[in-house]
Amino acid sequence: MNKNKVSIRLMGHEYALVTDQNPDDVQRIARYVDRKMREIAIVTRAGDTLVPVLTSMTLAEELFRAQDENTRLKRELAALTQKAGGEAKE
Repeated sequence: MNKNKVSIRLMGHEYALVTDQNPDDVQRIARYVDRKMREIAIVTRAGDTLVPVLTSMTLAEELFRAQDENTRLKRELAALTQKAGGEAKE
């Protein structure tokens, strides 16, 4: 795989990453994480060491909610597909 060196900035600190991901995608993710970290820093007034922890927990919560919604939608789609299949046979 092709490795890319990507520089990102989080809370004013620059980090060099080596990744096989698309550099534009990495930058997009970094901007999102930076925005979340800044929001949490403002709202909580937490110190520099606590902001990354709170941000990780917040992003994990977002991920879990998205996964739960995805699961719910898949079940709903399966039920609708099954119902439509049953109606087509009638």
